[in-house]
Amino acid sequence: MARAFPQFERSVAIVSSDMLITEPRPDLLQEIGLTSGVSVLDSRIFVHYYHNTPDGRLMLGKGGNTFAYGGRMLPVFDRPSPYLEQLRGSLREFFPALADVAIEASWNGPSDRSVTGLPFFGRLDGRDNVFYGFGYSGSGVGPCHMGGQILSSLALGLDNPWTRSPLTRGPLGHFPPEPIRYVGSLLVRNAIRRKERAEDGGRRPRHLDVRLARLAAAAGKADKG
Repeated sequence: MARAFPQFERSVAIVSSDMLITEPRPDLLQEIGLTSGVSVLDSRIFVHYYHNTPDGRLMLGKGGNTFAYGGRMLPVFDRPSPYLEQLRGSLREFFPALADVAIEASWNGPSDRSVTGLPFFGRLDGRDNVFYGFGYSGSGVGPCHMGGQILSSLALGLDNPWTRSPLTRGPLGHFPPEPIRYVGSLLVRNAIRRKERAEDGGRRPRHLDVRLARLAAAAGKADKG
């Protein structure tokens, strides 16, 4: 959506979050104490997240996979996840008791990443009565309530804490232009993967991978599906 407006071309990057869901196995989830339905995420740059469903399934996902050149909405975003095997590996690693449970479905979808990882709001250039909110960065469920308060206050012309928020100043940073953004995103993503594999294996990651991974710390942190 943001790509349709030139003023936002470098304000957001489109990247997928990929998910799988198991068959119902409430007995196994009960055994491992996974029954609360609370969403849990780890502290990686591109986070893993999971929660159990009322009918006894486990949904597990990971962000930071498919990057879209030029912020395009790609056909792959409407298909099963191309990263299913990676998700299976994470499921086996985190929950060995579920290693042999059947996967019932996988999917993925785009999230609009801002440079800061925070959403931003404002008035569309040249339009007195059009306001926008972009850059939820994969965390739209919670902040969308705040976004609604901000946008409604802006539309009503109010002077209140919502309209005075720093988030109403528009984009708080810009990504590099294409093709630098796309090539750079793949370099950083792959460095993050190597860094995490080394750390998971008890090895010291390469210095270059650590430095490259730092470039994604803000924009990649907030993906929870």
